[in-house]
Amino acid sequence: RVNEMNTNMAKAKQELRDRETKKAQDANDEDEVRKRLEPKIKKWGEEYGKKKQLRALLAGLHMILWKDSGWKQVTIGDIVDEKKARRCYLKATLKVHPDKTRELDAEKRFIAKRVFDSLSQAHTEFNAQSSM
Repeated sequence: RVNEMNTNMAKAKQELRDRETKKAQDANDEDEVRKRLEPKIKKWGEEYGKKKQLRALLAGLHMILWKDSGWKQVTIGDIVDEKKARRCYLKATLKVHPDKTRELDAEKRFIAKRVFDSLSQAHTEFNAQSSM
């Protein structure tokens, strides 16, 4: 019984070490990806130092997402209506939500995380302007 307990403890310690190693590797991968993709994401999310509005972000989303993301390109004309813009925002967040992108590689996860953050901020502004 004692041997079994010691074996289980050793196994648990090894699993913990493996998880920590994987976490450190993921952090290193993300840093590398950040350095490479930051200018591209900044170009998509900002214009002349100001954050773009929600409709502009949604219309340009196809340029920043990876090829097999499943995102269907929309135009500004498609989302002029407030309800359509909200619906499009919800569809976009489903594609890039951190819970939905856990299994992707580091580059796609980083893009999804940054796109989700930008869309969320723009949506908050969009709601504030709509309620005025």
